[in-house]
Amino acid sequence: MAIRFPILFPAALLALVLVALAGVLWGTAEISWADRAAILMREDDVPRGLSLIIWQWRIPRVLAVGVIGAGLALAGALMQTALRNPMADPYLMGLSSGASAAAVGAIIWLPSWITDSFGVPAIAFMGAALAFVMTLGLSSRRGEPLDPLVVILAGVAVSLMFQSLTAFFLYLGDPQAVRSALGWLMGTAANTEWHELPLITLALLLIAGWALLNANALDATLLGEERAQALGVHTGRLRMWIFLATVTLTGLAVSVAGIVGFIGLIIPHMARLLTGARHRVLLPLTLVLGALVLIAVDLLCRTLLAPEELPLGVLLALFAAPPFIMILRGLRRAS
Repeated sequence: MAIRFPILFPAALLALVLVALAGVLWGTAEISWADRAAILMREDDVPRGLSLIIWQWRIPRVLAVGVIGAGLALAGALMQTALRNPMADPYLMGLSSGASAAAVGAIIWLPSWITDSFGVPAIAFMGAALAFVMTLGLSSRRGEPLDPLVVILAGVAVSLMFQSLTAFFLYLGDPQAVRSALGWLMGTAANTEWHELPLITLALLLIAGWALLNANALDATLLGEERAQALGVHTGRLRMWIFLATVTLTGLAVSVAGIVGFIGLIIPHMARLLTGARHRVLLPLTLVLGALVLIAVDLLCRTLLAPEELPLGVLLALFAAPPFIMILRGLRRAS
């Protein structure tokens, strides 16, 4: 499988560049090809309004969506390795439910001066972090390593609790505030600004670098607890670092674009089918495919029903359902 990597990875990178250019050049606004080229070249005679559309709206949005897609895909691949569970994803530890409850509660119940001061994204990140702490607290025992099955069950319990809290907020909230909260819950990269990019990009680069440096240890983890420890891998410490990396990437992604599901579940499987399970080749392809798929879906969200915009999470779920069914069928055959 690794023999394919020297061909697949450059092809995926080229596809990513082309899709990113399409995301920058296409949209609801009517801009001629001459103006598009002039805007990208930063020429002075371009109308200011058209230049703002490209440089202040589309480019930061495309970059943010690409980073979020790559981050969620990487987090999904790491979680599936840490828990040795092909159905694991970044939201498994209750992160999305915690972020949702915090964001919806802030939008519906908190005074506007609080949300304006702290921002809904920051509050959502704190909700995701709280869910992570609760999941670890429920699944850990002093002096004993984390059991992957207990972590999964604890994550399910925390998710159900926060989902119920979100439903309660939505049921009692003002209709206008509920509509705003639902828009955030369905995922959107609209109104993304440049200042939102540095933190999540830096986190992605650091965590991706750490994961590649520990690719051999991640490979050993797939062999099982005893074999990995026999090879000198501290599985408990490695698993904890993976959990911290996941909550960082997922919390930052949720804070920028809301709940974006399926990327962290589907993309790592796509990469494994193409290159195999060796993390040194799996992780780079996972990063590129995650960015590629989410940029493409976001472009469709903007253009399919223009001038109306589809929620990112809704269209992504529609496209992800067939691959998800294929994965389930494959797992059933394998068992």
